[in-house]
Amino acid sequence: MSDNANIYLVCGEDPLCPVGDWVHRQLHENPRVKVVSVDALMRSFNELPLSPAILLIQAGDALTQCLPQFARWMQRWPSLQMLLFGPVSASDLEAFYGQGGCDLVPAALSHTDGLSSYWQAKLDTFERQAKVGRQKKQATRKLQAMAASLLAVEEDQALGASVQKMLMPEAALNLKGLTVAHDIRPSLMLTGDFIQYSSIRAHEVLFCLADVSGHGTGSALVTVLLNEQVERLVLMAAADSSLSVGRMMAQINEALCEAVFDHHVTCVLGIIDLRNNQLRYCSAGHFPHPLLVQNGAVQVLEAGELPLGLLKSKEYDAVQLALAPEFKLLIMSDGVLQGLRGEALAEKEATLKAFALGDSGEVEGLLERLFEVSDDGLADDASVLSLVRKVGYDR
Repeated sequence: MSDNANIYLVCGEDPLCPVGDWVHRQLHENPRVKVVSVDALMRSFNELPLSPAILLIQAGDALTQCLPQFARWMQRWPSLQMLLFGPVSASDLEAFYGQGGCDLVPAALSHTDGLSSYWQAKLDTFERQAKVGRQKKQATRKLQAMAASLLAVEEDQALGASVQKMLMPEAALNLKGLTVAHDIRPSLMLTGDFIQYSSIRAHEVLFCLADVSGHGTGSALVTVLLNEQVERLVLMAAADSSLSVGRMMAQINEALCEAVFDHHVTCVLGIIDLRNNQLRYCSAGHFPHPLLVQNGAVQVLEAGELPLGLLKSKEYDAVQLALAPEFKLLIMSDGVLQGLRGEALAEKEATLKAFALGDSGEVEGLLERLFEVSDDGLADDASVLSLVRKVGYDR
């Protein structure tokens, strides 16, 4: 049987009826058409390509022999269409349709010019179905390739998320009654929020929260540079007590500008001196402003400095504040604001201030407590850095 045939005229020992004879005369020269006997079809069926095909089965002996095979053929070859031609009895027609046959070629057409139009319509339908089948296969291959690419991206991002997690502090820091802890909720696998804190002397803690503009991989890569810079500053500050917070912020800014990232960074960098009860901090365009709670009141730590990564020569000035023996400092990324209820920014700021005043400040469950009065879901990374000092600590 021809390898490129996808229209098979199946004949038995009965003479061809006018319809079959017409098909044989008109189409057997077409390389896609093959006239075969039932025996030849039975022998070669399992070797036929499974592309869309039409079986034109002659009524009578050929149909009788083919009917028991219909179910097996259609199971192996879902795109196969079976058409019946020639004089057929009611019982044979019922059996043909009952076993999955598609259509009966009307015998009346054999004596008119209508047969040509009928057969052409069948061929046109077949071509459309074959084209759709090819398009489905192409689309399936493209979807499979896209799925494989997406899986690779997801695996890469999962690895990146693991690396990012390793860059952040593993556990809370406890020093002389001060507890420093954090929580980050990425909107995607990777986050543009960065938090780091470390003791630089027996009585001083350096902390940093930064929010990189944008989302995804690009923002996450900037946090790697931020981590490198802050780790270096921790070592420098530990060795040089005169190194100011403003100068530290300027060094981070210079590194970001030299790296030529297409991102800017808002940042809060500070040092808490537990021996002298002082806070020295610098804010590079960060919003919402940090909230300091002490002596029963909330103080908004405003600062109007330029975000990092925009102007290499920018100098940053630090602010120094006195701290009460017991205090609570909450620093959050702007993703927290986006999750709060309310349309007006002032309303959201008031919500944060009320929350800071009434909450314990303990980072475990803090975002859940905050968003109990907010909408579910976040469009941006949400992060919080909590620094809480309680009375009764060992001086």
